[in-house]
Amino acid sequence: MSDADLFRQYAKEAMHAASKSTSEDEGRALIDLACTWARAALMGQMVLGSSFTASPRDDGEAMSPNRS
Repeated sequence: MSDADLFRQYAKEAMHAASKSTSEDEGRALIDLACTWARAALMGQMVLGSSFTASPRDDGEAMSPNRS
């Protein structure tokens, strides 16, 4: 799963939580959070695009002694 996909999932979860909220302030805050995650997904997709591949260091493999 790409970072953009993960951020879109977070946005979806925040919107779902907002729809269940009984507090107007909480609902508004969750909608703002969803918008922030959605913007992060768009920016990540624009900046990194589909050609981005994580470096081995990103997933902890760089320090693995069994790596060839």
